[in-house]
Amino acid sequence: MLKKKFIVSFLSVSILLSSCSNYKELNQISIVNAMGIDYLPKEKKYQVIIQIINPSAIATQTGSQGIPVIALEEKGRTISEAARNVSKKGSRTNIYSHVALVIIGETLAKEKSLNFIFDVFERDSKIRVNIPVIIARDKNVNKVMNNIASLDKLSAKSIVGKIKNTSSLLGENQETLMREAVSAISSSGREPVINGASLENESKTSQTLENMEKVKSSYDKINGTGIFREGKLVGWLDGPQAKSIQIIDNLIKETNIQIPCNKKEYDSMEITRLKSKTEIKMKGNIPIINIKVNSIGHIDEVLCNDNFDKAITLDKYEKLAENVIKRTIEIGISEVKKLGGDAFGFGEKLHMSNPKIYKKYEGNWNDTFKKSKVSVDVDVQINNVGMRKKPYPY
Repeated sequence: MLKKKFIVSFLSVSILLSSCSNYKELNQISIVNAMGIDYLPKEKKYQVIIQIINPSAIATQTGSQGIPVIALEEKGRTISEAARNVSKKGSRTNIYSHVALVIIGETLAKEKSLNFIFDVFERDSKIRVNIPVIIARDKNVNKVMNNIASLDKLSAKSIVGKIKNTSSLLGENQETLMREAVSAISSSGREPVINGASLENESKTSQTLENMEKVKSSYDKINGTGIFREGKLVGWLDGPQAKSIQIIDNLIKETNIQIPCNKKEYDSMEITRLKSKTEIKMKGNIPIINIKVNSIGHIDEVLCNDNFDKAITLDKYEKLAENVIKRTIEIGISEVKKLGGDAFGFGEKLHMSNPKIYKKYEGNWNDTFKKSKVSVDVDVQINNVGMRKKPYPY
């Protein structure tokens, strides 16, 4: 009996000791909040920037001291080598499990395929793949990711918050997670779409605490949707036509359209419900794409004196709104076809509906997509015009 107790006690101590083998004190680790990756063509090396949280600067009870984040950067022949080279500049072990944002340089996205950029993230169990990904547009990664935000102490939190905010209100952008980008890269019938971000109102104090104290400070702005072909960035989709991707993928939560009410003025309609259905058939070697959109909205601003107390006015605005949405989708698809990558996933949709036919075009779908013919049918219903129905007197 004594022998059994001894064995149990020995096992308990062994388990306790083994569970502490990877134990580290908090003052021995650095929490990486964001990562930036770019490519240096002249050196043929990757550049990795890690953004580390400064705990003393984000403390709320003891009073914050110093800048909220610290950036370290290094170069390497691979992303892994560059990340490990950063250890020369830091006294603590970097923890990557809390990375909230990955920023890719525009040079990297254009010159190197994304096919291998995310490979290191998928292979390493220490980092998640449900992280938002963006592209630093027009500026280098350092400037976009290390701008000290005026409202949010952590710039990564600020950028992610802006993506979520604009996707829910405007609908031109939608948060892209790393695993979604990887899934699109792995698919022969869809190319990834990744949001762009640019630094606006840049100054010498953009990366200092002084930036937080300005009324007109520098700030990161969500800027366009990156279109890819075979994993490489080939162009940008900007403005209302970028909504076409979100409409076809049924990702619109809420948006706003401007309706021309005369030659100079516009009225505004808020779209509160928008659902689309896409059907694809092959006729010869040409994809025939039919898109049907049903939408519900209400008038939220009037700059023309129309009387919304009359049914004829509502009918007129419904038709005008249908034309606006139809043109948005048609222009969006036309622009993407010029760039050559199927950002809408029409190939995936054909594969789901008719895998045998899609098999014939799988190896060259992007070129087949460029020859497609598209028809768009839109139905809009106005269910509210707000508190005021009759026009102003003048």
